[in-house]
Amino acid sequence: MYNLLLSSDSKQSLRILRHLAAVLSLFGFTLISIFFYYKGLYSVELSTLNAVLILFWCGVLCFTVMLRSGFNKRFSDPSLTTPQILWSTLFLLCIAYMLNDWRGLVLISYFAMLSFGFFKLRFREFLSVGLFAILGYVLVILYIFMYEPERINIELELIQLLVFSGTVFIMLYTGSAINRLRERSKKQYADLQAALEVNKRLATTDELTGLYNRRYFMEKLAQQKALSERNNSDFVIFYCDLDNFKNINDTFGHHTGDIVLQKFSEILKSSIREIDYAARFGGEEFVGLLVDTDLENARKVTERIRSSLDDFNFNDIAPSLNSTVSIGIANFKEFNTIQETLMSADNRMYHAKNTGRNKVVYSDVVDTEIRRSI
Repeated sequence: MYNLLLSSDSKQSLRILRHLAAVLSLFGFTLISIFFYYKGLYSVELSTLNAVLILFWCGVLCFTVMLRSGFNKRFSDPSLTTPQILWSTLFLLCIAYMLNDWRGLVLISYFAMLSFGFFKLRFREFLSVGLFAILGYVLVILYIFMYEPERINIELELIQLLVFSGTVFIMLYTGSAINRLRERSKKQYADLQAALEVNKRLATTDELTGLYNRRYFMEKLAQQKALSERNNSDFVIFYCDLDNFKNINDTFGHHTGDIVLQKFSEILKSSIREIDYAARFGGEEFVGLLVDTDLENARKVTERIRSSLDDFNFNDIAPSLNSTVSIGIANFKEFNTIQETLMSADNRMYHAKNTGRNKVVYSDVVDTEIRRSI
């Protein structure tokens, strides 16, 4: 029954629970209203009271169906707080009219009902429901005074009206203050979450390129080592170093050098899968982790990276600018330790640079180098 009433959406479930709490309170007031009838406190027939109760609970049922079906999400306030309070206010005003005495109990019940809007209503909404209740009660009192004066003690009703109005405005101020505090807390929480997200991003990524930084990459590398040993799977590390990058900085300036680093980072990210990792180790050095990949497939990936940078047209950035990269790759199973695998990839990258640059080396044997065809 519990799961039948609630929704899989946590926010929607909270709205339904709040509505059910209000329904439970209104059900208690309905029982009290019926009790009052049998105590002879009403000026109307039982059929009139029944008609009011049936009409009111049909409205409550409509709100319940709207919340349970999700139809309420079409409105600006999905909790439907304002219309529910206004509908309940109409019911209380009807009860106030039918009572000969004890109208003060209706006013107290209204305060209990208004408290459900403390954490949802803004100032204007609080003001509208408060004025609606005050004006509605004034109309009830005026109607009884004009057409059924024998049922009313006008002095007592005026005192009750003044107390009621004053209390409504106190609740209006309190509710709006609570809501402002709530909104401020939500904003502070959102700002805190945004700041934490920025800190997390700064702690894990390189600011210039958007790639992971060295520390985060080494953490992921350790996790991948443990996973590979547990699943008996392999992974490949590749080391990249942009060729003659110092000359680019000296000739075209550091700003242009930064653009080259960013363009290469974009090529790197677009060339690997979402499950893989790429990081900037510092300066013009980059490193990558290819998960569940053998040496041959890693060679194809890194060759695509190399050729993409070699073919990239930098003319819109600086005439005659071109950039190439030397890459060394090594698979974990060949060495069984992260340090040795990294060192091997690094050594092979330097071997690529020392033997002509702009190539991929995936073995310590020279004839297995992959070089761009000219």
